[in-house]
Amino acid sequence: MPTIEFFGYDAEERARMEQRVRERLVSEDFRIDCVFVAGQPTVVRDWRGQTLPFVRVSTRSKQRAARFKELFAAVCDLEVVRIDFQPQGRPQPAP
Repeated sequence: MPTIEFFGYDAEERARMEQRVRERLVSEDFRIDCVFVAGQPTVVRDWRGQTLPFVRVSTRSKQRAARFKELFAAVCDLEVVRIDFQPQGRPQPAP
């Protein structure tokens, strides 16, 4: 399940960015597997104090990681993380 998180956005900005992200995903087969993490508003600043909001996508799939980069290139700063996911109580198949 690709996990999409928003950092450095207040609640209103995060809602707008989530809508833009959802619009980009609407034609993707894997959209139904995506989960959106909404937490407390955060602040992200560089060394000089400039704000640098970004979206982080965590996914197990190399192909989806590449696709997220294509989809979001013009929408936001993006961090893509490749992860390993272990469902509770179910062993993963060997690679």
